[in-house]
Amino acid sequence: MRQIGIACAALALLAGCAQYKAENPALEAHPGIQSQIQSFYDDNATEDDWVCTEVDLGTIDKSKVVSENDQQLVIAVTYFFTSDDLSSRRGGNQCQGFNTRFFTFNKGPGGQLSLASMSGPQRGQQG
Repeated sequence: MRQIGIACAALALLAGCAQYKAENPALEAHPGIQSQIQSFYDDNATEDDWVCTEVDLGTIDKSKVVSENDQQLVIAVTYFFTSDDLSSRRGGNQCQGFNTRFFTFNKGPGGQLSLASMSGPQRGQQG
């Protein structure tokens, strides 16, 4: 019986991987941008009306190209975030949740993409 449970868990994991690719055509079409998104978000983002100021990007659940021209690419990213900052303003609870932001990439020579900006609240831009 335990082997059946393990097999079901493995199948669920594989289905999750298949869904990840199906839900993330922008990441699939533009290899290398996921690490740029992750780093930029982790270094700059805040969540929950500035209550969660030190957040980390957990997973990218969906990505979609919103606009693209010769100079820029804009991608909408729906993600899960977490924070180990146990803010007293949140009753000592860990910050976590889902959100969507827009990431704008500049296009360089040979179609190289470099992350230029991210929508939403960011450290250094409070107000």
